[in-house]
Amino acid sequence: MRKLIFILILGFGGTVFSQNTHSIYADMPVGKYAVGFKIMTVIDDSRMLIPEYNYLGEKNDGDRRRKVTIHLWYPATSNTGKRVINFEDYCYNSLLTLTDGSIGATERAAQINRNRNSIEGWFGKNSEEDWNRLLKIQMLAWIDADPLKEQFPLLIGSLRPLSTTLTNEVLASNGYIVAMVKNDGGSFVESALRGIPDMQFAISQIGKSHTLNAKDIGVFGFSGSGFVPVLFGMYDTRVKALADIESGLYMEGLFQGLSASNYYTPAKLRASFLHMFSSDLSKQETHIKEYLEKAKFAKRYRLLLNQPQLHHWDFATEGYVSCKVLNKRGVEQSRIAQSFEISNIYLLRFFDAELKGDRAAQSFLATKPAIGSRPSSLWNIDILPAGRPAPNREEMEYIIRTKGIDQAMNILRSTVKYDSSSNILQGGNMNNLGYILLNEKKYPEAMEIFKFNVELHPEEPNFFDSLAEGYEAVGEKDKMKSTSTIVLHLLEKKTTLSELEKGLKANAESRLKK
Repeated sequence: MRKLIFILILGFGGTVFSQNTHSIYADMPVGKYAVGFKIMTVIDDSRMLIPEYNYLGEKNDGDRRRKVTIHLWYPATSNTGKRVINFEDYCYNSLLTLTDGSIGATERAAQINRNRNSIEGWFGKNSEEDWNRLLKIQMLAWIDADPLKEQFPLLIGSLRPLSTTLTNEVLASNGYIVAMVKNDGGSFVESALRGIPDMQFAISQIGKSHTLNAKDIGVFGFSGSGFVPVLFGMYDTRVKALADIESGLYMEGLFQGLSASNYYTPAKLRASFLHMFSSDLSKQETHIKEYLEKAKFAKRYRLLLNQPQLHHWDFATEGYVSCKVLNKRGVEQSRIAQSFEISNIYLLRFFDAELKGDRAAQSFLATKPAIGSRPSSLWNIDILPAGRPAPNREEMEYIIRTKGIDQAMNILRSTVKYDSSSNILQGGNMNNLGYILLNEKKYPEAMEIFKFNVELHPEEPNFFDSLAEGYEAVGEKDKMKSTSTIVLHLLEKKTTLSELEKGLKANAESRLKK
């Protein structure tokens, strides 16, 4: 183990930088690949966002199709891009729809100034000299560089202008294609209704120009841009790893918006889930049980950064450059920067472990090794193993037919006590499966299903009627009659009977006479 940890420690300082690479990357886990960057806008012909006629009944003549803008970072062939991107580009290029697109000088300056005002509002005023020095910093990515032809995992999320750019570059340098899809905003529910099909369409389009593994996908997002990625992870079964960075998902108010979406079903989540937050703000996560308990069929990692009064934007590019370039963070500056580095290292190792099956990364997550000279007190990592969900209706039938009824029932009985979300537990689904097997004369299988269904629903006369029919089919007359008596007993508890229940009563009375 000592040898493995030693290798891991060296891995974070072994990157060879070019002479033009800025020192902000020196303590980041930059990988071996050159990084390309481009902006692309693709048209989804299947979705029309503008009605055919406007409010006045006049025909809309413009292009009504959905347009999806994607910011893409990817492993690239060295020295093939147009130029190295700089910090200033990232301050305004969220307004572009293509890499070589353009906007007016006034609009561009206004967007850059908005970013300056935000950073200064959080961390204090900067001199013109310091701000201009930051704008001119060369980043890792090369604009429109040629993509490598190797196959790489895809990481996708909702675009957060500027904030995750440094993280996106680092991930791409380690062999990931990183796609951030521009979202229109609005309520979390509206964002999900547009953002999830946008992300699915983006995946299909990226595969046309890049060699990616679209079967195993990772998803992540920062702050409010982490909401749609989490919902996407619950919805799309291709997602194998999901991470949110200081998103506030489980804080009061924000959680209400998240859970209002029809996509929000934590019990459906099977992808491993990394939740990163500051210790101070985690005290406001009043709905954290949604993560710890309801997402119980996913492996859950909870990383807490313990630096006191860590700012929300210290998980983003803005907070890191306030330490590394602008020198605005006082005596705690070094540890604030180290917290950002730790979060990026864990994000990378998480995806390496879950999407690449990297054993060193798996060990890193499990053992909390040293990360260079950074104090171990700066972070805590907790891991909750994934539970086993109950099989759904289709899975249960498959197990019965391929593995036998005994194995199927053992699996079902051992899992339903922990999982009440499976549709197999809906009495109608179980009953229908029993009748399919009964009609195929698979009597042992059908009887086990009928018996289990009345165990789950002991007050439902319809399911006892089905069990009685099964006993009749296999010639067990005494059990048929005793079960029919239960049907009548349950019906006697009702003041009025529906037409269905009247039919159940007639069936029971008829069987008792046989």
